[in-house]
Amino acid sequence: MHVRLVATAAALVLLAGCGAAEAAAPAGPADDGPSLTVADVPAGPAEDVVLTLLGGADNGAAGEGVALSLEQVEQLGTRELEVYEPFLEQDVSFTVVPLADVLALAELDPDVTTLHTIAYNEYAVDITRETAETPGAWLATRADGEPIAVADGGPTRVVFTDEHPEAGDEALWIWSIATVEPA
Repeated sequence: MHVRLVATAAALVLLAGCGAAEAAAPAGPADDGPSLTVADVPAGPAEDVVLTLLGGADNGAAGEGVALSLEQVEQLGTRELEVYEPFLEQDVSFTVVPLADVLALAELDPDVTTLHTIAYNEYAVDITRETAETPGAWLATRADGEPIAVADGGPTRVVFTDEHPEAGDEALWIWSIATVEPA
């Protein structure tokens, strides 16, 4: 897989001299973790919800969870990454949010070790919490600057950069994610 930093021209020149780039430059809020908490996520229109997180102390599987719009996900702080997309067999420029930051909104119980991700078509993939929270695991919200259509694997999908130990496991690259819950 190829991962290149898409940022400023100066950073590209610097990285070109170093070989490969494995880092992402912030394109949104500061890189100090999620800028939103559950209390900061106001209820929005149901038609704007693209992702629902279940499993926290106050939003457990028995409750309604945290329903997020694309805008709310992106408020966590986006970055632009060029990632080799194994299904398309080409590099794609994705707008991403660290998957760990998104999961922090779910306020998962510390004992949760596996996450059950469910796509809009009910396809499901279990991802270990460790895999999801390891640097290099991202939730993509845009491809080439545009929202990802459901027909193209959107509106959200998991992507990995080369630095992630599970990047080569294509089974984990789930797309069109509707819900994430404890397994």
